Amino acid sequence: MNNNVVSDQDCMIIPRYIEGIPTDRKKLEERFRLIQFYYVKHWKEIQRDTGSNFIHNEFLDTNVYIVKNESDKKTVRQALYNWQSTYAVKHLREVIEKAGPLEGQPMYVSVKKGVQKKNGYKKMAILYHTFENAELPYLNFTVKLTIGVKASQKHIQYSVNKVEINCQ
Repeated sequence: MNNNVVSDQDCMIIPRYIEGIPTDRKKLEERFRLIQFYYVKHWKEIQRDTGSNFIHNEFLDTNVYIVKNESDKKTVRQALYNWQSTYAVKHLREVIEKAGPLEGQPMYVSVKKGVQKKNGYKKMAILYHTFENAELPYLNFTVKLTIGVKASQKHIQYSVNKVEINCQ
């Protein structure tokens, strides 16, 4: 096998790195560091661009806040397990801006006990974003964006993770 590609059960053959993200399932620590780096980068870019810490979601027509030590915690623990979720974090601005509901799925769900309740969320918004690339089939996948909604109606990005691969 070529040293620049790895076998992936979802999409057959993929490069070892996609936009600097290791695709090997065992590279958890490397993806962990990248996710932390991407969040810091996003916070700095958002602060510079908007003077605040939010990204506007077109579908909900609301600002989704990125809160340090709240938005990144769940994502960091989950997104390191596959490169697609790490890729979504790298493109978090696009995901938040363009995410919308998935037909047949509830857009709002009840808060789970534990961290969601502790963070003061009253409900959770579940949105989806699909990455599409006609030339690179392994870049066709959907991610789920979970947003915590507080009683004040402030929307906080809670997690982002891969849900579906579509290699056509």
